[in-house]
Amino acid sequence: MTKSSKSIIALIALSLASAGFVFAAAAESKTAGCCAKAAADGKKCAHECCVAAAKEGNNCTKCKGAGKIEKKAEAKK
Repeated sequence: MTKSSKSIIALIALSLASAGFVFAAAAESKTAGCCAKAAADGKKCAHECCVAAAKEGNNCTKCKGAGKIEKKAEAKK
């Protein structure tokens, strides 16, 4: 391999890695199904894993949630 082909391969690998980081950082917040169902009923999810994650401000990853809990903007009266 020549020096220029090694440089091109390194550049491609670096660009793919940086693209992966960008897409990983752009992951959205996703509420777990059990928490969404409880919220629709006007309750809070009672799963121990969900309660522990909520205390930390996160959605429960064990129940297929992801990211931080989004705070809903309260309407001003």
